[in-house]
Order: sequence, then C-alpha cells, then structure tokens
Amino acid sequence: MSYAHTEVAQIAAISSNRCIGKDNELPWHISKDLQHFKKMTTKQNADSNDSTGGIQGIVIMGRKTFESMGSKPLPKRVSFIVTTQLDYAEQKGLENKDNAYVVHNLDDALTQAASLAHGAHLDTIWVIGGEQVFKDAMMFTDRIELTYVDTQIAECDAFYPELPSDFVVTEGSEQMHDEKSGLDFKFATYKRKEG
Repeated sequence: MSYAHTEVAQIAAISSNRCIGKDNELPWHISKDLQHFKKMTTKQNADSNDSTGGIQGIVIMGRKTFESMGSKPLPKRVSFIVTTQLDYAEQKGLENKDNAYVVHNLDDALTQAASLAHGAHLDTIWVIGGEQVFKDAMMFTDRIELTYVDTQIAECDAFYPELPSDFVVTEGSEQMHDEKSGLDFKFATYKRKEG
C-alpha cells in the first residue's frame, strides 16, 4: 500500500467495545500508553540538529482530535489537521506555522505529509484519529498500532473501525496493568498481508 513510498501507520487505543473517545476526550489516562504513542510517533534522530529542522514525526488528525489535545501541535512533530471548515487555520491562529497545516481533505494531508516525510527522512506518516480519519485512511494504511484497553465504555461517541481482513497481528505485548486507572491493557501491531 503506502502513500508515495512512505509508510502510513495508524495508532489508537481502543476499549473492548472499540471506543476511542467520549465527549471528545480519551476515556482513560494510561501513562504507559501515552509514552508508547510518543515513542511511536517521534523518531529519535541521531543528530537532531540536522537539516530537517528537528522534525521527528508527522501526524494526521481530524479537527476534533486536534481540539481534544488542546488545539496545540504535538512537540517535535508536524501536525496536519483535516477539516472542512475553510477558515479553521485563521480561527485557531495556525496560518504560516511550520508545525501545523490545516487541509480540507485526507488526500491533501497525505500528499503534503509524504512530501514532507521525504525531505525530513522520515519513513512513516502517522494517522492518529478520529473515527472518520481512521476510516478514510484505512485504504492507504500499511500498519496499525493498537492499544487494547480491557474495559467497556458506555455512551462512547467515537469508535475505531473494524480491521480489514488483510491485516494480521505481527507483534503483541503481554497484558500490563496500569495502577492509576486500574485498567489492564496490551499493545498489538498489525501489518497488511502482501499480495
């Protein structure tokens, strides 16, 4: 699959009923999962003062996901925010920023992200939510990193899509326990089967 020779990966934490969000927030706080997200979406360059200007990751998200993170781009990463609101960059003070770009469809986000990835020597573009962006990006996706959180979320309003049958688990962690939230969770990596 991939997009312009760049790997497209999705990353999400989902409950046993596939919930990824409630009231535009993560339904849990598991610090090990947040560390996992940061580690996955940020590439440590051997020389972070190189010509890439220190970009260590590229993420694509929808407007609501961006707002759920306090409407701020993630540190050391370039954010592409997909929204149909034409004046969104203006509303959020994002014009002429080099770490956040507002685009109006997923194709533009992927095209610009792939171009930026080539220049920054990054081999992966990360799709980080929400529900519609995950769905729309699935056809371009090569790899999916899921955190399975062992809980059911009532009144969930954002769900992770069902995985297409050509994705297979290639790695999985042991079940872990988060003391603070009291929740069990595990990591799994899926890759698209060749052919």
